[in-house]
Amino acid sequence: MPETKEISDDTLIENFLKTGNAAKFEPLVRRYEKFASVYAYSLLGNEFDAQDAVADSFLKAFTKIRQYRMGSSFKSWFLKIVHNTCYDLLRKRKKQIYLDDEEVGEAIKNDEALSYDNIENLNFGEMKQLLLKLSPDLRSVIILRYYYDWDYQKICKFLDIPMGTLSSRLNRACKKLKSFMEEQNE
Repeated sequence: MPETKEISDDTLIENFLKTGNAAKFEPLVRRYEKFASVYAYSLLGNEFDAQDAVADSFLKAFTKIRQYRMGSSFKSWFLKIVHNTCYDLLRKRKKQIYLDDEEVGEAIKNDEALSYDNIENLNFGEMKQLLLKLSPDLRSVIILRYYYDWDYQKICKFLDIPMGTLSSRLNRACKKLKSFMEEQNE
């Protein structure tokens, strides 16, 4: 039996669909869990929300796997689910009202102790704190372009935005990051 890494995503999905055995979906979870966690954390900014988003995303992928088009990229399809799940969580977060003291709620939300520094492959270095200052729309284009090294067309298709919007978001994000770095160096 070949190693799971040698088996294509489509073959793993076909095996799962034929048998209906949830264990056949597990190799996909192992293959993309860290990738999804890094992306979710980069958008959400804390470990707990990222873990929730990734778990929800795998559940959605598991239940909607028949909507996946064989021959396309499972990784991109799944990352889109993660992306949408994160944005749903961000929308809920905006509506969230702390019942206790607002300052305490803000302190918990921004607590450095809750940061997701332990995940392997998450190496934003000094940029991490600066990226978290950006809005999720700006942060996501920076991550997809400069950390995942996606080309403009792939990002536009993934985010379902026109090329002009992507260019302006990247431009705004870079200007803001430059401004944040200048403030930091003063």
